[in-house]
Amino acid sequence: MSRTWLVWAAIVIGPLPLQPGRAADAGPNADDEQLLKEAHQETTGPGLLEFFRKRTLGDSDRQRINALIKQLGDDAFQVRETASADLVAIGSAATPYLERAVNDSDPEVVRRAQECLRQIDRGTRSSLVAAAVRVLVARKPSGTVEVLLAYLPQAEDESVSDEVRAALAALAMRDGKPDSLLVEALNDKTAIRRGAAAEALCKAGAKEQLPAIRKLLKDADPSVQLRVGLALVNLKDKAAIPVLIDLLSTRPYEEAWPIEDLLLRLGGEKCPHVDLGADDKSRRKCRDAWANWWAKNGETVDLAKIEGPAPLLGYTLVILLDAGKVIDLDEKNKPRFTLDSLEFPLDAQMLPGDRILVCEHNGNRVTERNRKNEILWKQEVQEPIMAQRLPNGNTFIATRAELIEVTKDHKTVFNYSRPDSDMFMKAIKLRNGEIAYVINQGKFVRMDAAGKELASFAAPIQTFGGRLDVQPNNHVLVPLLQSNKVVEYDPKGKAVWEASMDQPVAAVRLPNGHTLITSMQQNRAIEVNREGKQVWEYKADSRVTRAFRR
Repeated sequence: MSRTWLVWAAIVIGPLPLQPGRAADAGPNADDEQLLKEAHQETTGPGLLEFFRKRTLGDSDRQRINALIKQLGDDAFQVRETASADLVAIGSAATPYLERAVNDSDPEVVRRAQECLRQIDRGTRSSLVAAAVRVLVARKPSGTVEVLLAYLPQAEDESVSDEVRAALAALAMRDGKPDSLLVEALNDKTAIRRGAAAEALCKAGAKEQLPAIRKLLKDADPSVQLRVGLALVNLKDKAAIPVLIDLLSTRPYEEAWPIEDLLLRLGGEKCPHVDLGADDKSRRKCRDAWANWWAKNGETVDLAKIEGPAPLLGYTLVILLDAGKVIDLDEKNKPRFTLDSLEFPLDAQMLPGDRILVCEHNGNRVTERNRKNEILWKQEVQEPIMAQRLPNGNTFIATRAELIEVTKDHKTVFNYSRPDSDMFMKAIKLRNGEIAYVINQGKFVRMDAAGKELASFAAPIQTFGGRLDVQPNNHVLVPLLQSNKVVEYDPKGKAVWEASMDQPVAAVRLPNGHTLITSMQQNRAIEVNREGKQVWEYKADSRVTRAFRR
């Protein structure tokens, strides 16, 4: 599955560890090995190399898959059956072709393609493949770089691609010299391999390869320019900045905003005050503003200022619903401070300076308080279910009936209600101005600032209150109370990850890829890793309905 903003931040500030807190040269993680063994997958170096070779396609394999998909609609039943079985046997490498076949004009092809995808998904989970990458790179058998480079274009999803890129970075240097296959891959015909090779060599500090890597700033594929540009910034190479600025106006928002974030950290107080925006005009305006800024300041700018986002402090903000409390916990789960006498708090947000924005449903208000529980700001609103302080200082609020945005001086600048009088369950305003919400009809909706629906899919949330966790790639975490699990959906509504939890009511993805989950009746919050294993817990005498880590 895809990650949060750290996926791109990692390109700038260096590689993510293969497993949180583990060195790249550590032995295989026991949890990863166990996951593979439970799937009856051999965990030796040669066995794992074969695991990825089976998932890697050559030109003849692609031709065979296309022929098999055509046979899914053959007049002969046995031909159709054999083609289905062969495609399932090929496994995840056939997934992209089957996903295209789902849109075929032949209903039989569509039905069989869907069934093949279901069977392949059961046998090849992204978490399993990611674990195989981590164990393989820990064992480092001869041929690992070659196998991973060959496999990369067929990776199941972006989370697996990220693991492969991290692995290549960990293996990029051997005896002080860059791996020759990675150097050759800088000229590979496949864009994803060129970008991954350049990124790995940059992260490994292979400075002698910089001239060849810099050439990729002019690559024909903008995605390569983006990865190479961000990777070169990590090496304090100013040649990357003008290229990244140009990409502000041409790349999708989820790829462009990390560039803006980087530039804002670089520019500090003197940077242009022009938001990236979602439409072409505002994107060009943002690009031009930063291009002018760079022309005036580029020679004196120090790229050493870019140190990446501040590390997590390990503090956790929890909401005790029935007790009417918001508690800020330290890394040992000891209270740093407590806000009490709150009237059914359904949401809270930590603000700079140990200030907290609290959504008090039964108090008919949203309040901003300091750690002494003194009210610094208050917005009266009928039964709010969530509240969010925006970067521009405004506050976005949802009630069951409407979505509103108010300024510091209480002026309403946005108001939206569903035309069919559906009620809002959860909501959030995204960085690009879009709004995501779930309604009581069990439907997730993402709309633009004008109220135009951009995407939707079924999301049967059963409880009101709190913000949705929508990631930069538009994946959304949905707590399914009655199904006893949290599911991550991609923008099309396809489930790409899930974790079990009794009666979950909220879920938040952390920068390390873990997920914080709270339960309706269990009086606790837990943190689970990518495999769904619990790694942290907080218990209370009241329902713990929200948890946020910083």
